[in-house]
Amino acid sequence: MTGTLGLFSLVDLFQLLAAARRSGRLSIDHPVGPAKVFFDKGQVVHAEFGNLIGEEAVYAIFADERGTFEFRVAIPAPQVTVKGGTENVVLEAVRRIDESNREDGKGAEVQAPITRDAVPVRSTLADGLVSGDSAEPRLTPEERLVVEQVDGQRTVTRIALQAGLEPERTMGITERLVRTGLLKIQNRRARTARLVVRLTSLRLEPGVVGVDKTIIEAWEKVVGHDVTEIACRREDGTVLMFSVQLVSGAGPFLELTRDTLLRANLAANEPLLARPLIREQATDTGQGAAAAPRASGRA
Repeated sequence: MTGTLGLFSLVDLFQLLAAARRSGRLSIDHPVGPAKVFFDKGQVVHAEFGNLIGEEAVYAIFADERGTFEFRVAIPAPQVTVKGGTENVVLEAVRRIDESNREDGKGAEVQAPITRDAVPVRSTLADGLVSGDSAEPRLTPEERLVVEQVDGQRTVTRIALQAGLEPERTMGITERLVRTGLLKIQNRRARTARLVVRLTSLRLEPGVVGVDKTIIEAWEKVVGHDVTEIACRREDGTVLMFSVQLVSGAGPFLELTRDTLLRANLAANEPLLARPLIREQATDTGQGAAAAPRASGRA
């Protein structure tokens, strides 16, 4: 296996060799000088780069990712100088790069492709960490705080609030953990629906609105659980929350009884931007929320 660093990242390369449990020597023709990294069943066991040996040699290669590489199987390591495992070595290498960039004023928090609305999920390895089934990899206190708050529902912003960290810092940590395979990003942000208020003759409990069954089902496929409440934003920015009841054939309309219409101070034919309300988002929905009981059933 051969290639050029830059077109193929070291993180991807190390993870590929670890996943395939390859044994052999990774040789890098670096502009500064040759580098060698030895793997035994996917685990880094020895590295050489200039005068550096062991983990420090790996970190130096990651910090200056240039040159071409070649991997040859069945070449044993001359000695064992790395004992932390591939996951730890990669994570620490990326961590050092992020911290160095942050000190230089071009930190991962600024450059990270992770958005505040991104919803991370744990990998199998991260699940083992939280449950205590795995001792690898070694996380910093901040990284562990972030991983412990990841549940497949919380956004990066919400994780930051729960962990007591700055959102920008949390974005950088999340991006780092995604790069090293501990976390993945999933698209669990349901599309906003534009619904028009309509007075209904349906028998609905106070504070409960009728929403088309197909809209609710589409939202549930995205968020992965039942949708029982929605947040509706008015044109002035006010946010109203309602419990929902499924209605067949409602289409783009939000069905409200006269009582609920008056309590929410809404007018017939008023357009609202609606989306499912995840409980973790309740504190971020804004002002003017109308308290509403949950729907008693589905029609």
